[in-house]
Amino acid sequence: MAHLSAGAALRSVVTFATFRELDVAIDIVSRRDWGARAPRGGYTRLDSTRGVKVHYTGGRVDPGIVGDHDLCVSLVRSIQRHHMDGNGWMDIGYCVDEETEILTQQGWKSHRDLQVGDLALTLNHDIGVSEWQPVLEVCVFPARRREMIRMKGASHSSLTTPQHRWPVERLRRRTGTRWQRGPDGSWLPTGAADRVAVGYERMWVTTETLGHWDRIPIAAPCADLATEPKWSDAFVELVAWFWTEGHIMSLRGGRPATSVALYQAATNPANVARIRAALTEVFGPACAAFPRVGGRTDGIPRWREATNRNLVEFHLSADAGRRLIEVAPDRVPAQDFLLTLTRAQLSLFIETSLAADNAGKDKLAQKNRAAAEAFMLAVILAGHGASLRRRPPTATCKSDMWLVNIRKQRNLTPRSAALRGASFAIIREVHDGVIWCPRTANHSWLARREGTVYFTGNTYIGCPHKKVFEGRGLHRLPAANGSGLNSAHYAVLGLVGNAGLVQPPDGVLHAVLDAIEHLRERGGAGREIKGHRDGYSTDCPGEPLYAWVRRGAPRPGGDGGGDGDGPGAPPFPGRLLRYPPVTRGEDVRTWQRQMRTRGWDIAVDGAYGSASRDVCRRFQRQQGVEDDGVVGPVTWRLAWEAPRAAGTADAPEAAEAREAEEAVEAVGSVDAPEAAEARETADAPEEPRT
Repeated sequence: MAHLSAGAALRSVVTFATFRELDVAIDIVSRRDWGARAPRGGYTRLDSTRGVKVHYTGGRVDPGIVGDHDLCVSLVRSIQRHHMDGNGWMDIGYCVDEETEILTQQGWKSHRDLQVGDLALTLNHDIGVSEWQPVLEVCVFPARRREMIRMKGASHSSLTTPQHRWPVERLRRRTGTRWQRGPDGSWLPTGAADRVAVGYERMWVTTETLGHWDRIPIAAPCADLATEPKWSDAFVELVAWFWTEGHIMSLRGGRPATSVALYQAATNPANVARIRAALTEVFGPACAAFPRVGGRTDGIPRWREATNRNLVEFHLSADAGRRLIEVAPDRVPAQDFLLTLTRAQLSLFIETSLAADNAGKDKLAQKNRAAAEAFMLAVILAGHGASLRRRPPTATCKSDMWLVNIRKQRNLTPRSAALRGASFAIIREVHDGVIWCPRTANHSWLARREGTVYFTGNTYIGCPHKKVFEGRGLHRLPAANGSGLNSAHYAVLGLVGNAGLVQPPDGVLHAVLDAIEHLRERGGAGREIKGHRDGYSTDCPGEPLYAWVRRGAPRPGGDGGGDGDGPGAPPFPGRLLRYPPVTRGEDVRTWQRQMRTRGWDIAVDGAYGSASRDVCRRFQRQQGVEDDGVVGPVTWRLAWEAPRAAGTADAPEAAEAREAEEAVEAVGSVDAPEAAEARETADAPEEPRT
């Protein structure tokens, strides 16, 4: 994290990048010079970022710092003290406890077992779907006494650090109004408007800023399911009957065999008919008896049906049983098998398993925890909420059982639940253990604690004297942007607040820009300049500083604006243009018409589908902003105001040709795996709302 402070005659910035080894033209205040404390441990290396996020200190900043640089130094020290002693960070610069697990394609893992590169289930909060993404980093912080926030009820259990980030869906009850702070930091009146619910808006909040009706997703449809079936529906149904109602036969002496049997009560004729039909479709008609071939098999799968009092028994030969055991060894459905099922097949697997188990509506109970875990995975992949709990022995069941509950809701409203006085509570407490957090490209991950499941989330300083304070240093991961957001941007902080010194003096703005330029030259920072609030629920960097960022961060004394050569953009329509699903309307037509004017090959039909999204992504990459394929306020403005790439058009075909030539140069062939991986990475959804 880096903090920048500025003043009319001052040009000070605090940065969390190291300049001491650089021959720089800016006025750096080194860590030694401002009296920085040593960090508690090593930094995570950061080789490059998409850009920089601008911050402010928050709270009241004494206007006297404009005339007294020593006050800037004192303020920077207090910021580091708050970050290290108050937040428990390793240095001037969020997490869960050690009982919290993450879902990977190898099952649920703790921080002790999780490895960088493991594929974890994440939430693409921009479009509300889950996606498998590699874990980019596992951050583990040693045990010590620190304040944590516990949210707990019958359907949720989490223990997180303060300011932990959550994806939520927020109910919009007012139209035409927006909450804003006044110069003194207080909330301004919003005016009158109809109190009508107009839908939900996806956004990020912290535990402290959770609203009464904010909904935390506990489930989301998986975008990475198979679209073409690998298995027949009848075989998927047989696997469901096998793992719930089946039995693996044993040879003499307890030796394992591959012959299996399926049992069903004769009083359930519908279930008997379903099993019979599935066996017939997969293995052919039933036979009267299995041929005797000694200790060998003839390679032909067979099955036969028998009645034993009130049971109907379906016996499968060793060759037939082997096919079921291969995808459900020890009657535990393999994770690899479940991951190959289509959405419809997952629904069939779940419905059949519930019909066979008969533990109650939307409930399944098994003695084998691993089997219950596998069923829970199927439920999650199908986009349903689920919980897993141990059920102690009862009068009718003498052994422990593992109970999977399928939740009707796909979200949780913690504030509302706590205020209702139900068994839900949000409390602060002292925690002495390890805390940890994974990092993914979607800045989110599916967590489980005490059997409950939910999605959760994962710097420079300038002062008014045109000075830049060294914070964490170049190529060092910041902490200020929010959990999961620190690898994408450096953090630069201007020493202004929401009271006292609110308007950034020219010195602060010069210092911020000086720091950004050197982060680009020496720290691998990209072209983006954003505010902390972009992609994160916060007031930071305050309205005046954020307005400057939104204007393109012009240097004081310059032309006062960006370098676009087009006409001013029409007002942003107020909604994001995205796909999927297809967005339709005159605002889409307006944007498409402008992109066509710029020379892009795009249909002006008022429907924002996959073709419009692809044009948007290429245009965003050309402009150096996040290529998420979503037309937000920045992408909308750039369509009118950004300079054109060549002549009177953006010439996307020429740009693509250059990219292809560069790929050939780098890897020898555009079809090389490395080039394909680069393309996939470029298309991966990143931080939304550009």
